[in-house]
Amino acid sequence: MLESTLLIFCSYLLGAIPSAYIVARYKGGIDIRKYGSGNAGAANVMIHIGIRTGYILGAFDCLIKGSMPVLIGRLLDLPIAVQTYAGLAAILAHNWSPFLKLTGGRGVATAMGIVIGFFLWQEALILTLVLGIVGRLIYKDTGFWTLVAMVGLTILTLGFQRPSEIVAMTIGIGFILITKRLTANWERPEKHSPIITVLLNRLIWDRDVTTKAEWTERNWRD
Repeated sequence: MLESTLLIFCSYLLGAIPSAYIVARYKGGIDIRKYGSGNAGAANVMIHIGIRTGYILGAFDCLIKGSMPVLIGRLLDLPIAVQTYAGLAAILAHNWSPFLKLTGGRGVATAMGIVIGFFLWQEALILTLVLGIVGRLIYKDTGFWTLVAMVGLTILTLGFQRPSEIVAMTIGIGFILITKRLTANWERPEKHSPIITVLLNRLIWDRDVTTKAEWTERNWRD
């Protein structure tokens, strides 16, 4: 019981590390939440700090925040349910970090790390193809394809007959990531935009407007 509690708690603290914020402050002297999409994650850092830095940060969020808690739980021979709780705790903390006044990233890289940590290689390969090849390389816009991947992950785990705890975890991942898309970083929609339109754009495209460039290159006002 103590080991399980400690793992979940430490996973939360690890996920809560505002890695994108720290890197942007150190390398660019900026608050990354006030640039582009406002997302405190690797994708926004990649645009405003540098591609190499963004990839390194993404690897940290994926393998350290996402995979490591699951692998530690496996090494400790803790129940699979506890391992899933640890993974979900990491995503929650990454998305709503207590060190950033409950703002943060989108949790996609951390979620992918959890999939890798459970050795769900078939799912990981398919999600990489959807997000990396179709989303980033072909359409150059991962917003919609991330939504497809979120929904598809649960379907894939059912198709590959994964344990019920894993299936339940993927439902939790989808719920957390969709909630984050809808709430963003508590950013209020523009007054001239109908709230239903903004919410639909956030759900489908992960932004308040349909045009990617308009969103990622926008100018903020304090």
